[in-house]
Amino acid sequence: MKKLDLNGGWWFRAVDAYGLLPRKWKEVLELMSAEVPGTVHTDLLKNGLIQDPYYRMNEQDLQWIDLVQWEYSRAFVVDAGLLKEDVVYLVAGGLDTYAEIRCNGKKVAATDNMFIEHRIEVKKFLRPGKNRIEINFDSPTVRAKMLERKHGALEAALEPQRVYVRKAQYSFGWDWGPRLATSGIWRDISLEGFSHARLLNPVVKVRKIGTRAAMIDIIASVERYHRSALSAHIIVNGGDAPLSATESVKGNRLKVSFRLPNPQIWWPNGMGDQPMYHAIMTLRSGTEELQWMKIPFALRTVKLIQEEDAPGKSFVFSVNGERVFCKGANWIPGDSFLPRMTDERYERLLRLAKDAHMNMVRVWGGGIYESDTFYDLCDHLGLMVWQDFMYACGEYPENKWFLRGAEEEAIAIVQRLRNHPSIVLWCGNNECEWLFCAAHKDKGPDDMHGAEIFRDTLPAVVARYDGTRPYWRSSPFGRGFANAESHGNHHQWEVWSFWKDYPEYRKINARFVTEFGFQAPAHLRTFEEVTLPDDRHPQSVVMEHHNKQVEGTERLFRFQAAHYDVADSFEEFIYKGQLVQAEALKCAVEHWRRRKYRTAGSLFWQLNDCWPVSSWSVIDGGVRPKAAYYYAKQFFAPVLVSFVEDDGEVEVWVTSDLRSKLRGSLEIRLLSFKGERLWSHQIKAHVPADSSTPVYRVGRSVLERGRPDSTYLFAQLNVRDAVVARNRFFFLEAKHLALPDPMMSSTLEREGDQKFTLTVRAQMFARNVLVEVSGDDILPDDNFFDLEAQEIKTIRFRSTQEHETVKKNLTLRWLR
Repeated sequence: MKKLDLNGGWWFRAVDAYGLLPRKWKEVLELMSAEVPGTVHTDLLKNGLIQDPYYRMNEQDLQWIDLVQWEYSRAFVVDAGLLKEDVVYLVAGGLDTYAEIRCNGKKVAATDNMFIEHRIEVKKFLRPGKNRIEINFDSPTVRAKMLERKHGALEAALEPQRVYVRKAQYSFGWDWGPRLATSGIWRDISLEGFSHARLLNPVVKVRKIGTRAAMIDIIASVERYHRSALSAHIIVNGGDAPLSATESVKGNRLKVSFRLPNPQIWWPNGMGDQPMYHAIMTLRSGTEELQWMKIPFALRTVKLIQEEDAPGKSFVFSVNGERVFCKGANWIPGDSFLPRMTDERYERLLRLAKDAHMNMVRVWGGGIYESDTFYDLCDHLGLMVWQDFMYACGEYPENKWFLRGAEEEAIAIVQRLRNHPSIVLWCGNNECEWLFCAAHKDKGPDDMHGAEIFRDTLPAVVARYDGTRPYWRSSPFGRGFANAESHGNHHQWEVWSFWKDYPEYRKINARFVTEFGFQAPAHLRTFEEVTLPDDRHPQSVVMEHHNKQVEGTERLFRFQAAHYDVADSFEEFIYKGQLVQAEALKCAVEHWRRRKYRTAGSLFWQLNDCWPVSSWSVIDGGVRPKAAYYYAKQFFAPVLVSFVEDDGEVEVWVTSDLRSKLRGSLEIRLLSFKGERLWSHQIKAHVPADSSTPVYRVGRSVLERGRPDSTYLFAQLNVRDAVVARNRFFFLEAKHLALPDPMMSSTLEREGDQKFTLTVRAQMFARNVLVEVSGDDILPDDNFFDLEAQEIKTIRFRSTQEHETVKKNLTLRWLR
């Protein structure tokens, strides 16, 4: 195989085919330099023709960009060796979205799907030496509206014409993201030449996993260009010594079976390791090597257990025969301009998820099928992936051309992703059936436009081209009403979006919760990067622009007022707003973990952001963790101690994800903020493996020993003198607590290159201590933490600043 990379420098210009280009932007009709992969927005930005779309309210001035056509072009040189190949393909990993491709002035193809790779035979259009390629991108908005007028409007959230376009739906705007509908060559593009034949769509299927050996089949299709004798050499690396086999290739299919001794099993994060195997396949014609490919895979099985029970029907994932409580978050695209997502940014976000004890991320259906880097990282980090197909919040067409395209897209995606052990479920869409049935009480999900895709097309593709993972029709979905609590999975948006406060989470007894959440502002530094000083007030027009939910800012005030004294400075508003979100997620997750496995999963909305915004994310658009992220490290920890208030008394629970019985010592104390021990009790805790159980009940007589505004319950579980879990229960809202000045002291030491140790001590109880270093994005191993009276705590972090500068810029904040 020979390859010619077409990434890098291109030229681009606008084509005002519809007369919708504003006069003041006429200079974009001239040729400008472009970078591929990229988007038209980022190319315009690099040329200095537009300002940062994220800055202040610039987004509003850029709504003309998706109303015109954009032509991309470049010259390239083809050598004689490439043209000697039997076939030459133009391989475009991602064209966004309506693209007409011309090579040396002749039309090669037209595409209409952003999500899939386009492989087009182009040898007959090429010539030795200099060649030219042009790709014209039509307006996604104009084309979508034309299709809507032709085929009829469908019910969909936000801009309903979007459902006709196989393009990332969030780019038309969402309740956390800007409206920046992109065009461009957004993934790699190249020419690839082959002779004789090539292998395609390889898959490694695990047939059986035993204690002594695993049986696998390695299968690939063979595309032949003329008759010749072919052979394939396969090497399997991983586990014990490498295994190999050489097979003659007959027909258009290759299948080789292997017995892998002493199999190394892949487990989700927290349950074991994530060993990966690799199958290396070499296709030959005689002694000539035609093609080489490497296929990572792992040994694991997954099932979705749905059994009838008293409440309804279970919804439990089983991996390698072991039930797993799914802990994690929803993933949205990490930037509105997708090529800006670097491997390093993917790794930072996903490692943060792993470090917070998450074991599942849900790839949400309004975004994209993610990059190979994303899935490779999930494989290696043990993050299970709930994979939506890319349909969200609306009806979808059922015209024959659309159904045909939906099937082609699904086949391409399943074939591309099926070797990743991290993917444990294919899901048809996000919220389509739920929203339809909620709006039409007399109709069922099969009455919805698009039902054929989710009921018939997608499960058939999954069964035929994968068959190793469950398929689920939608999120949420279940028997009866699509968002019922007793069956299937559940999205909980009455809390927050319908103005209900987070204690209401304790009334929700759903079987698996795939969406719920509370908004919080981004980090101050994130907002400083996109605002002016005068903008930095929660109710400024710019800050309200950076909250895309209708009445989102109003909710920030409403829920902060419910739990805290409303802040009188922007910085304090951010601090307390993040604490509201943190306490809300803590309330929900602790409740659902106590219900293990009656509830079997808790995925909050959302892990990340695509731009600087107040939203439901726990890591903001600047990739800066909020308070809720640090809380997640505690409420998702393998062992959790939590409290339940019941009829004037307080139950203490222990939830364990450990695969063996937990034996430890649980101490429960009633403490004053000054550090007085008003009552304490110690018990031996024997908690069964993978369980949740109440272990002690604190009676009223104990609770009445202290004032509610100045005392709290503290519980700590120790195993062999090591603290494995701790938690606190407060009797009043934070705004009603008589919190003292903790009289904090600290010392800062440098441990090595960019490594620092901060030791803090509080004379009296300190709540939600925040450690920051101005001018640097530090990532402490703990933050927003509580300190007991007289407790000494060590915090570690890295900083690029010198010791004296860190010391000068270090600030400690706590709740007052």
